[in-house]
Amino acid sequence: MKFRRTTFLLALSTALVALTASPASAAPVLANGFEEPALGVEFFGYVAGQSFGGWTVTTGSVDLTTDWQNAEGRQSLDLNGSGPGAVARTLPTQLLTTYKVTFAVAGNSEGPPTVKSGRVTVNDQQVDAFTFDVTGKSNGNMGWTYRSFYFTNLLNSSATLKFAGTSPQAWGAVVDDVKVDSCLLILCPASASTVNRIR
Repeated sequence: MKFRRTTFLLALSTALVALTASPASAAPVLANGFEEPALGVEFFGYVAGQSFGGWTVTTGSVDLTTDWQNAEGRQSLDLNGSGPGAVARTLPTQLLTTYKVTFAVAGNSEGPPTVKSGRVTVNDQQVDAFTFDVTGKSNGNMGWTYRSFYFTNLLNSSATLKFAGTSPQAWGAVVDDVKVDSCLLILCPASASTVNRIR
């Protein structure tokens, strides 16, 4: 009996070590801003149907830029090129797994309106909407702020993350430093009301 109990406890402790060690060895689902391709100019515009650095422009146009202070790296993305645009990428996900998305938001202060806006969807379901007031901001002082949300993937083996500009002019909301982590790597919220269920 003592031998069986010791064997059981040893097996249990080994399993617990494996469970706690595996997240540390796993990689984030996404851990880059908009650093690819590396620009040799101040900005480069992309239109619907074109792709860059794993992202595809789905509507309108966007500007990849080095023109101002970035949240990380040397490039960020203006969600409005000549007008509002949107970019998307497909992420590998596991069924019934919760993910945390974080990103930095600022605004192009070189033109109207004063308040820039955008939204985020996962599998075409809106999970976040944001605004950013550029009053007092400049290219050298963008005033970046970070946002985050969670989603649980219910039925699909992948999820399409999309950022869209909703300002009407050519100077839009700017995003940078996009990261996606599964809850195997981080602590996710206990409250179900903070998690978006994605089908």
